[in-house]
Amino acid sequence: DTACQPRHYNEAGVGDGWTKAARELNLRREDIWIQTKYTAINAHDPISRPYPGDAMHEDRVRASLQHSLEMLQTNYIDSLLMHAPEAEWDDHWKVWRT
Repeated sequence: DTACQPRHYNEAGVGDGWTKAARELNLRREDIWIQTKYTAINAHDPISRPYPGDAMHEDRVRASLQHSLEMLQTNYIDSLLMHAPEAEWDDHWKVWRT
């Protein structure tokens, strides 16, 4: 479990860790469960957030997922969660639907 929130999480470290463990233990990607989270803009450091601040909510989710895939060194995520609700209810649903 990790989150696409560079301010508090190290997804690249998780990616390095699971790939090293998989090599050493002869595991396949399918043997590992990887879960990450989309984090709303107000919880990010503006310098390290994985998406542009002016992006639409749907594009933020897509950019966050793409960043996670790269950092975690995988081509799929088993579980993507919302880290916390959005400030506005309508925006919360936009993120959830994406």
